[in-house]
Amino acid sequence: MIQHNQWAHLWQLDKSIAYLNHGGYGSVPVHVQEVQNTFQDRASANPNRWFRSEMPNLMIEARHIVAYWFGVAPERFAFVPNASQGVITAVQALVDDATAQKQQAHLIGTSLGYGGVLYGMQHVATRSNATYSVADLVYPTDVGADVISSRIRALLPADNAPTIVVLDQITSETGVLLPVTEIIASLRATHPHIRFVIDAAHSAGMLEQPLPVGFDVWVGNLHKWLCAPRPAAALICGSNEIAALMTPLAPSWGFEKGFPTSFEWQGTSDYSAYLSVPAAITFQEQWSWAERNAHNRAVADGAASLLRDAWGVTNHLGELVEAPWMRMIRLPTTAPLDKSQIDSLIERCGLVLNAECAIMTVRGNSYVRISAHMYNEVDQYEVLVGLTQLLP
Repeated sequence: MIQHNQWAHLWQLDKSIAYLNHGGYGSVPVHVQEVQNTFQDRASANPNRWFRSEMPNLMIEARHIVAYWFGVAPERFAFVPNASQGVITAVQALVDDATAQKQQAHLIGTSLGYGGVLYGMQHVATRSNATYSVADLVYPTDVGADVISSRIRALLPADNAPTIVVLDQITSETGVLLPVTEIIASLRATHPHIRFVIDAAHSAGMLEQPLPVGFDVWVGNLHKWLCAPRPAAALICGSNEIAALMTPLAPSWGFEKGFPTSFEWQGTSDYSAYLSVPAAITFQEQWSWAERNAHNRAVADGAASLLRDAWGVTNHLGELVEAPWMRMIRLPTTAPLDKSQIDSLIERCGLVLNAECAIMTVRGNSYVRISAHMYNEVDQYEVLVGLTQLLP
């Protein structure tokens, strides 16, 4: 019998399972879902009135509310479907600016970056005649500001060409909180014209201050730790100069008005997820950030200790900084799991153990990545002890 706490009923999650992978896709609370349903019902009841009259004003209102929650001007904020698309949108816009000035842009990512974003950067470079390189960072050792800055600095072009660096604020796969502010300051000290795009897929709702100092574009999911409906993310520009350069990948009506209006109309899309973000913020703020942070950290730490003790493994990160509400625990495997084995193990974990988690192999070691939100308690993670019995 899976035990649930006093807040679990606030989410739509199946209560017969231990849901331990909030960081993967988020989870929508019941009330926030009801708000989204209301918007979708209004769109269905009178599509003409909805798209022509109601939705545009509601989008502006939602943009203002969420921008002010982040502490930024609404003129520097736009909704995008997800962090990956937002990052690639920003990178393409900055590359286009370099091209317009008849300069060749140079793109730099890191090997700890999200795979989908790295593929996107490579594609942008190929079609835009930009150069592209990846700073090799070894998990779990190469996550300090000095190491990351030196690896990126070694890839910077010698001729001061326009350079765009994409940094993960929290590494999506491995859940490490990177010192982004320090990295930006270090690199800008020698190369002041670098533009930094921050992939903050996991930051909104988890970090008390999600916007680092010195960023040019910050893109973060709102459907993960903020618990908005999927898909919803924020693209925030660090200056009016950068905002003037931002253009959507697929221009439509409003394009001529510039950012952020150029992002607000993508035809007859379902805008209800964006419109529901203010409700998600209100839902989260029934607890202070300190209350959420204390609960979720305690659950994540307790669950990680429980599994490490049961499996006889050590904390491979030592004193390094993990994402506040996610933990990586090394599996006691004799050989790393490949993708097909990982997919099978995750599926069997759900079917046999009634538990959902994330599993991955990084640099020759396989790990379970667990997450903790307000609906989780440490005893839910005990079911994962039996995961080793399912190993191939």
